[in-house]
Amino acid sequence: MIIFGYEGIPYPRLIKIHAIEDVQRIHSSYLVWFEAKDDDRYALSHHCFENNVKYAIKVENIIDFIFYASLGASYVILDKSPEIYQKIAETYLFDMKILYVIEDKVEIEALAKLGIDGVVFRDILG
Repeated sequence: MIIFGYEGIPYPRLIKIHAIEDVQRIHSSYLVWFEAKDDDRYALSHHCFENNVKYAIKVENIIDFIFYASLGASYVILDKSPEIYQKIAETYLFDMKILYVIEDKVEIEALAKLGIDGVVFRDILG
């Protein structure tokens, strides 16, 4: 299971972006992330895809989830129903990994039992 944000376990630093200019200012060792609702006409995702920038995307619905899998997102960040998204990802063999947002480490066990790819602690998302 992938775990972002727990002390003692190394993980890439996540940086939230809002514009293409933000991507150009961020060191390549960081993982950029943004919300689907902020990706006007898919400009951010296209820029990341075309420039081989690993990125995570926070989605609110299945249609965006499927679109961003095709747009090369490395991770998808979810606040709800991770088991539904995990099933779709496995059915269609998406390369993108699912990160479910959690508040506390006690949530990890239940998510592991569901087969969810990973978790991200809310406090590192900023």
